[in-house]
Amino acid sequence: MDQPGGTADALARGYAGFRQLYRDRYLRYAHLRVGDAAAGAVGTAFGYLARQWPIVLSSGTRPAAYSWGLLGRSVAAIESGSGSVEAIGRLYGVLPAEQADAVLLHYRLGMTLTEAADCMGIDPSALAAHLLMAERCIPQRLSGILRSPGAGGAGC
Repeated sequence: MDQPGGTADALARGYAGFRQLYRDRYLRYAHLRVGDAAAGAVGTAFGYLARQWPIVLSSGTRPAAYSWGLLGRSVAAIESGSGSVEAIGRLYGVLPAEQADAVLLHYRLGMTLTEAADCMGIDPSALAAHLLMAERCIPQRLSGILRSPGAGGAGC
């Protein structure tokens, strides 16, 4: 059994800090994709992450990359049940998820390359590559997403 201030407390504090750092940004992203169901998607992702936190930390995987994957799956599950056909939903139908995520974070939420990359748990150069490929492939009818930055704001 851990002493007060021991390993279990340190893990709990680490998870709480991670959640505090990323939660608002995850909510903003999820809201773009699933509207009012965003809180549920983020809650589901963080609930699973909380149960897996010690494993994630010991796995060598970036916690932000792991949690971003959880969030993506939570949001996608909600989207598939809603039959969404709005422009953002179509974006995920024509681009790989990583590219579509990069577009939303950078162009719609106004995050810098570094902020968006941190949010996704990837290197800024990988995010830049996702954006470049998306810009080359995005259908003309969805190009308005690239020109509609959100209110801007802090990244993860």
